[in-house]
Amino acid sequence: MSAELPTVGRADLNFRRGSVGQGEDRAKCGDIEASDRKVMRLNVFRVFRRVWMPLLLAVVIAVGGYAVVRIRDTFGANAAVSAAEGNADNTKPFNPKHITYEITGSAGGSVNVDYLDENGQPHRVDAAPLPWSYTVVTTLPSMSANVVAQGDTDVSALRCRVIVDDQVRDDRRSDEYQPFIYCLVKSV
Repeated sequence: MSAELPTVGRADLNFRRGSVGQGEDRAKCGDIEASDRKVMRLNVFRVFRRVWMPLLLAVVIAVGGYAVVRIRDTFGANAAVSAAEGNADNTKPFNPKHITYEITGSAGGSVNVDYLDENGQPHRVDAAPLPWSYTVVTTLPSMSANVVAQGDTDVSALRCRVIVDDQVRDDRRSDEYQPFIYCLVKSV
């Protein structure tokens, strides 16, 4: 019952070690090298298949960053603006707007007046003698002008006007008993 071990020839040992023998062994070795190259190509494609999206993303980000830098350089957007410039506190009012509220009515009467100032805050004047006027000067680009008046029992007619830079923007009149009137300019 003895098992015979296969004998290994010299050509087999040389082939297994990777050395190139003669004849048939050389052909086997060439086939192995060709299959190794094929396996290597497949491995490269596997790696490329996993890595192509992150590589594409990196390229897109780099090209986008380069484009932004070039556009900023072209239009001079990188010019540093200093907050401590010498003329920063020297702001002269440009084209200030003069808004005048006017309430007129029968002589000897008084009215309660509510109006908005240049900051949009309401103010009230109780028992103001007629005629009543108030002027607001502002450099704000936009402001809402509103005046409301309620006459007492001695007043039979009221008129209100909002005048912006010498142009009447709203003019109303009421001829009722204890008249109530308002004038509104949404954007001065």
